[in-house]
Amino acid sequence: MYDTLLVQDKGHISIISINRAEKLNSLGDEVRRDLLKAFKDFNADEGKRVAILTGEGRAFSAGADVSTSSEKGAGVDIENELSNSFHLILKEMRYSRKLFISVINGVVAGAGMSLALACDRSFASRESRFVMAFQGIGLAPDTGLTLILSRLAGARALPYLLQGGEFSAAEAENMGLVRVVEDPMVEAMKMAENLAEGPFGAYSVGKQLITRAIYYDLDEFLKEEASLQGKLSEGHDFMEGVKAFREKRKPKFKGE
Repeated sequence: MYDTLLVQDKGHISIISINRAEKLNSLGDEVRRDLLKAFKDFNADEGKRVAILTGEGRAFSAGADVSTSSEKGAGVDIENELSNSFHLILKEMRYSRKLFISVINGVVAGAGMSLALACDRSFASRESRFVMAFQGIGLAPDTGLTLILSRLAGARALPYLLQGGEFSAAEAENMGLVRVVEDPMVEAMKMAENLAEGPFGAYSVGKQLITRAIYYDLDEFLKEEASLQGKLSEGHDFMEGVKAFREKRKPKFKGE
């Protein structure tokens, strides 16, 4: 049904795995199309209550496929990609009346981090690493990550949002972003089963109220994010950043 995903039916629960391990589950066009369809299908299925989102192999997701951006060159339309792809996936998760749990194994970066932390609960292995490398290609964080991290972790997230960098699973747990466990999938399944078998109407309304309290301005924020990121993508630093990434060298930014 999906070319880039593995979907397991567990009764009221669906396990959705990004299946591009050879590319660290980067979010290329095809992966994003499949994720959007899978989330829409899940949300439309009256028998489903909880989705577990994860990635095959040694990464949850390395984020956007920068190599594809390099190939597109000046023709890349990041504002459109955000508005009509990445943001739609994020909204399917946050505006859903159903619950999402992320299982983070290994590296999670960029927009992949956005999707992982947009879930209602997140479990991570001790070896997981959280990487923010937008600035390395001349962009700012996107797919709602500034809003998500600012609201969930507050001032502790600001240095990473401003300059990038990476932090460990233990640091992510200290920021209240994840729960670190020995076997994230086992713990996620336990929680999913408890949620699916419990007073799900109450859990669903609880999620709606959390979204209202924390992400009340999500639509407005994403609109501005897409516009500003689109402007950055038209400048020298973005083109130099993706070119340097492709050539495996340090970029020479102009600060435009």
